[in-house]
Amino acid sequence: MKRTGIQRVDDSVPLVGETAGTAWERADRVSIDRFLWTQPDSRPRTTVRALYDDETLYLHYTVDDGHSHAETTTLNGPVWEDSCVEFFASPRPDISDAYLNFEVNCVGTFHLGYGTGRTNRTLATPDAAADIRVRGSIGGPTKRPRSDDKRWWVAVELPFDILSDLVGVQVRPSPRTRWRGNFYRIRKRPETFYAAWNPVEASEPDFHRPAAFGELRFR
Repeated sequence: MKRTGIQRVDDSVPLVGETAGTAWERADRVSIDRFLWTQPDSRPRTTVRALYDDETLYLHYTVDDGHSHAETTTLNGPVWEDSCVEFFASPRPDISDAYLNFEVNCVGTFHLGYGTGRTNRTLATPDAAADIRVRGSIGGPTKRPRSDDKRWWVAVELPFDILSDLVGVQVRPSPRTRWRGNFYRIRKRPETFYAAWNPVEASEPDFHRPAAFGELRFR
């Protein structure tokens, strides 16, 4: 099982692509480099960073992508059919098998839910989603592939109050808190591939597997 740290910060965390000179420099860099279920000709790099403070969990993905696309425009829609990155996490691994799934496509449309399985999930409401900030390098509402596609980034603020409402109890980590989680990437065009940070043992594509989560250590 892989492990990574999530650093606590006191200064502001900007939702920007250029991370030099910002709080993002203190975050561990996690590579989503375990390709699963298919054998793509190319295996483009995806890097994710995570930080937190008293109020918010921050995520930053940098994605090499020579064929980025997005068609989903609605909250909690099938963003996994687009060029997409994901964060799954069990905030109470010693108490419950339930987990959060946050999935966002390359233009910033996202899906957020909580539950114990793929079909038994409570989804974020539009009012809750309005308090989640997402910024990225590609404007929406959709994205068609272009010959000059090379890379995109997306940065996210996930307020702990929103996550707490979904979970049903307060979710507010502090140093030495341990979550279980995984980071993923999906692309369906022109060549389908699936990638994960922590290995997933399954015979067919399925990221809804808490047993495959690594350890997230809040510092």
